[in-house]
Amino acid sequence: MTLRSICALSALFALSAACGSQALPPPAAVDARTTISAAEAVGAQNEPKAALHLKLAKDQTARAEALLRNGDDEEARLMLEQAKADAELALVLTRESAARTQAQQSLAKVRELEQNN
Repeated sequence: MTLRSICALSALFALSAACGSQALPPPAAVDARTTISAAEAVGAQNEPKAALHLKLAKDQTARAEALLRNGDDEEARLMLEQAKADAELALVLTRESAARTQAQQSLAKVRELEQNN
């Protein structure tokens, strides 16, 4: 079991305890939390566009928890799916930014080598 899986399961148990007798939709809750953690791990909070979607994902997860406490399981499931989508977008935006930066650095090195030859 990976550290990410352990963190996701811990979050699931914490959310379950916070919700009392209401059970979280496990796949949606675990997916959202795991994807948020992955986005944070690659530094989404440091990339402006990604940070926005990461915040949206976190806010949506919090709203889903409130919906669950009120017994609105279906709306909570939909909110968790949206949270996962926003966290995935944050992850992709962060990776894209890193790839773009690396490509620009590589291009600068190529140009420098061309000038020296």
